Amino acid sequence: MEKEIKELEKLGVVDPSWSRNIKIVERYTLMRQEGIGVYECYELIAEEERLSASSIKKIVTKLIG
Repeated sequence: MEKEIKELEKLGVVDPSWSRNIKIVERYTLMRQEGIGVYECYELIAEEERLSASSIKKIVTKLIG
């Protein structure tokens, strides 16, 4: 499935930020299930994705609510 999504990104059908945001939310959800604090999740994911913690918070809030 991931290979197909990458192909769609190359064709311009799927926005690469969309798949990145989905991965961010999946990572956030797993970390929270492991008992990691909300703001620590934001910081850790921000470091991994090379984004700011506030950007991660906005993505998570937008997709999860």
